[in-house]
Amino acid sequence: MKYSVWNNAARRYDYYTAKGNNEIHAGAPPRASSFALGSTPEQAAWPLPAGAVKVGSGDVPEGRIASTEAGSIKIDLTKSIVYGIIGYVIWKAIKS
Repeated sequence: MKYSVWNNAARRYDYYTAKGNNEIHAGAPPRASSFALGSTPEQAAWPLPAGAVKVGSGDVPEGRIASTEAGSIKIDLTKSIVYGIIGYVIWKAIKS
């Protein structure tokens, strides 16, 4: 399967290939369930599969639009909450 990932620095798409489903119809894209009004392109794109190999770049997308950052919002939010709790506990311990 071929994937296209937008490369903002180069202002082009990077093309990747990965083993997987070669269906012509891509189906519905993944949804970011925590966003009521929509999502960014990175959140709505398919995640780039592990083991994908870069095969080139170009001005137009080919295959599925993917993102190397898909799903990172949830991870960053979880990290932020954990760090916030740890910081609060340390602050309370120092204040006591």
